[in-house]
Amino acid sequence: MSIPTDANRELLTVVATMRAKPGKEDEVLAMLTDVIEPTLAEAGCHTYALHQGVADPTVFVFYENWTSKDHLDKHLASGHIANGLAGLSALLDGTADIQTLRRAG
Repeated sequence: MSIPTDANRELLTVVATMRAKPGKEDEVLAMLTDVIEPTLAEAGCHTYALHQGVADPTVFVFYENWTSKDHLDKHLASGHIANGLAGLSALLDGTADIQTLRRAG
């Protein structure tokens, strides 16, 4: 199985890692899950995959691939992100760590 950046090394990759406050895992999971379908329908979205820690279920990671920074910026400004993730920060232990990357090598 290949990942999107095997075929298109110009894709913008985003890895967003966050940790739910203890006992808030189900609320965070529900909130993050609700934004997946509308995000996958956005122009420029190639991958938008949510992962949850096995050893530590408070950890959530989105792995994303976007055609361009412009597409990513439109996603971040979209209504379903603004509305769907309103209140997320109150459920997190700290802030989300968001890394924007390009395929190397």
